[in-house]
Order: sequence, then C-alpha cells, then structure tokens
Amino acid sequence: MPLKPLPFSAPSVRRLERPSLEELREWHYREPVIVRGLLEDSGLLGELRSRSTLDGKLAALEAQLGERPHYFCVLPPESRGQYRPKLVENHADGGAAAVPEGGTFADFAGRLKAAVETGEYVYMQNGMLEQSHVREKLRFDFLRFTEPRGVESKFWIGSDGQVVNLHYDDCINFICMFEGTKRVTMFPPEQLANLYHAPFDVLAGGAPTTSVQLLNMDLERHPKFRTALEHACVAVVEPGDALLIPPFWWHHVESFGAMHVMVNSFITTIPSSATLELWKDLSAGMRALARATPEERSRERDIFRRRVFGNEEGGDTSPLAEQARKTFQALPRSWREHVARLWEAFAFQVHGTPFEATPGGIEGLLERQAGQLTLYPNANMLAEMPDVLELPQGDPDPR
Repeated sequence: MPLKPLPFSAPSVRRLERPSLEELREWHYREPVIVRGLLEDSGLLGELRSRSTLDGKLAALEAQLGERPHYFCVLPPESRGQYRPKLVENHADGGAAAVPEGGTFADFAGRLKAAVETGEYVYMQNGMLEQSHVREKLRFDFLRFTEPRGVESKFWIGSDGQVVNLHYDDCINFICMFEGTKRVTMFPPEQLANLYHAPFDVLAGGAPTTSVQLLNMDLERHPKFRTALEHACVAVVEPGDALLIPPFWWHHVESFGAMHVMVNSFITTIPSSATLELWKDLSAGMRALARATPEERSRERDIFRRRVFGNEEGGDTSPLAEQARKTFQALPRSWREHVARLWEAFAFQVHGTPFEATPGGIEGLLERQAGQLTLYPNANMLAEMPDVLELPQGDPDPR
C-alpha cells in the first residue's frame, strides 16, 4: 500500500545486504542504514509470515510474550495518532497525552482488533524483553559484540496510524521490523541548532524532543527548520528489515498496517555514571550563565573552547571549565561532539535564547527544576538508582 507523501522531499537512507558484524560496526556512529538479513533466522519473523490472519499473528505474539502484565495506550480518533510530549502546554497541534492501560495480552488484542471500527489508536509501547530472549529466541546475533547489561530491548505493537514526533536517543538504536511498515524521518545531530530543541523536561516517550510537528510544520514559527529539512533522510522499514540509527540522530516515526510489530535494541555507549556527571556539569553551567551578560558568556565560552573542547593546558580557566574538563575528556568522540553542541546551544546561547519556541522557555525550565540535581529528569532518576550507575556500557569500544 502506498504511503501518504511527506510534506517535503528527502533522500532514502542506504541499504546494506547481509553485512558482517565487523562491516556493520563501521556504521554504528556514521549514519542511518537499513540492514537486510539480520532477522532471517528469527523464529518470530517466520511465525508472523506464515500466518495470514490478524488473529493468527496475535496468537503467535502471545506465545512469544507469555503471561506477563501488559500496558498499552489508547488514543481517540481526533488525536490522529499523535503522541504529545509531557509538559507541552499548547494543545493546538492535535496531539494527545497517552495514559497507559493495563491488562492481559488478550485485552490488548481485543482493543487492537476493534480499532478498525472504533478509529482508536492502540499501541503497546516500551515492553521490556530480557536479553536472553532477544539473543536466544529472537536470534539477534548482531548483539553478540555487546555487553548484555548495557543493552535494553523493547517490543512495540500497535494499530495503524501511530505517530511519534521527532526525538533522539543517546545510544545506538536498532529498529527491527517484524510486521507492518514504519517510515522513519531522520536528521543528523549537527542540525541541533535548527531543530528547536524543547526544554529538557519536555519529553517524547522519555526522550528529548522538539516543538516542531513534522507533519504539521509551521515554518513561520520555526524558520530555521527549513535548513534542517535540507539534511533530512528517510527510511521505509518493512518486515525483515533492521534500521540502524546512530546516537543523537533525531527521528520521527510513523506506523502503517493493520498491525505493526517492532523490537528495538538500545545499546549504551557510556556508563550511566558518566551520563549523570555530564548532565550535572551542563546544568551547573546553564544555571550559572542563564542570566549572565553576553560578554560574560563569551568569556566563559572562550575558556571552554581552549580548556575543555580543545584540551589545551595553561591560560585562564574557571571552576565550571575545570569540572567539565574532567568529565569531557573521559568521553568517546561521539559524546564529546554532542556535549559540546549542548554547551554551545544551552549554556553559551550561541544560537539565541534557548527554548524560545516553547512556553516558559529557559526560565520555565530553571524554575520547574529548581532544587533538582540536574535540569534533565532522566539524569535525576539515574542518581536514585545506584545499581544502574554501576553497569557498564553496552558497546565495549565506543567511538
């Protein structure tokens, strides 16, 4: 079935046919690619392909997922399947906040089958899968290079028409498609200044997001997004495909088909303890410089460019720079580039006042997170999870 055209044109990502694990690793930090052949040995893919009815496919999924409790979201028809980020105050985009319902898999299956008649959008999101399950039962051999304690795998099952707006993850993401179709529109991390990053406590499914609605763009409100569109790329992911999204690439996800089934695996590239430290540093910088003069921010930026980003010895320094330097120099290159972009945009404000497109802007963020360890709720949660802070990263050789 032809997909509804996007309101802009963008090139397709490249496709790799059965690469070796060594060849695939070369793309982990480079650019998104669709990979064929990774899922051919998965029993689930074969089961779903062999069943011609929705009931049969749902029975195959229930056998895989067992008797665990299940949680799913149901959006009304007027939402158009669009999930609204937390804390966004302007509801004019037609999105909806999703409140999960709980029940058995049969409860979920009943709501999903009824969606054809009710027009509701039914979506089981973020269902956790044990690493033993994905490595042994689903045969995700491409995870062999990873440390299992640093990988999270999740399943997503939904009805037609779900839309998850632009967001990014700080890890390697493999989107593995088993049923239905997803169209994923992506932007490189270097476009951060043109993507209207939302405040750090406005999240889409727990991930950093934007005030731009890709399918309902307002280029008068977001004029710099025109530049970002020049760098967009698109992947149409079909059953048997795996889409590799490198860390920090922004992505917008649409789902098509009577039922779509995806398993994705997030591979962390630094320990959670390092993530917490870099957010403590950035939050301290943003709090200290939010009300500084442009000249004061410029002086601090000059120090950072030498001492932190350039790792130069000697010369003027500052407490902010010396603390950030310790954390920064221990990071792999991809993370150093990302953290430098965050400091430039949100502490030094080189692209203008941060979060101006979101009600409350940076002052609202500072007020809401006053008294918190950092300005990023995900990092604050890490501080309360000492066992997680001790886990190693999933990629033993991050770049």
